[in-house]
Amino acid sequence: MTTDPIPSGTPDAREFIRNLVDLETDARSDDAPVAASATLATSERLYRELSRWVGSVGCHALFTRALADARVSHPLLTGVRVQKGDQPYFEGTVEIIDAHGASATAEAFEAMLVTLVELLGRLIGDDMAVKLILQSLPEFVRDTRTPEGRRTDS
Repeated sequence: MTTDPIPSGTPDAREFIRNLVDLETDARSDDAPVAASATLATSERLYRELSRWVGSVGCHALFTRALADARVSHPLLTGVRVQKGDQPYFEGTVEIIDAHGASATAEAFEAMLVTLVELLGRLIGDDMAVKLILQSLPEFVRDTRTPEGRRTDS
């Protein structure tokens, strides 16, 4: 028997991440380079903001583990490394986009972020993980989002 990583009442992890990525473009984009850019920007924003709550070492550990787990289904992530510091970044993304395309890169990073939400949910509970991530968003965005990450003004 499989259990949902996000119980009912909280959003599906993939849907939640897609909603967060949409914030970077203010709408879902079918343009692969825009989608890749938005997914990478979401990854970096979450890294920076979550490190405020779980510390830079803890955040680096979470992202490194999520990246390692996502590599199982997305081997193109093998060349990516999470670099820690004041301005964290994901080393190797340009090479992946060049070798595999923007669409595959966006899909792989989305999978990493979904894994991150699931890992965080296992550590602190799914509801708390979602709340913590929503707390990482800018205030003007939080005010127009439901707990599922959906806009309330549309």
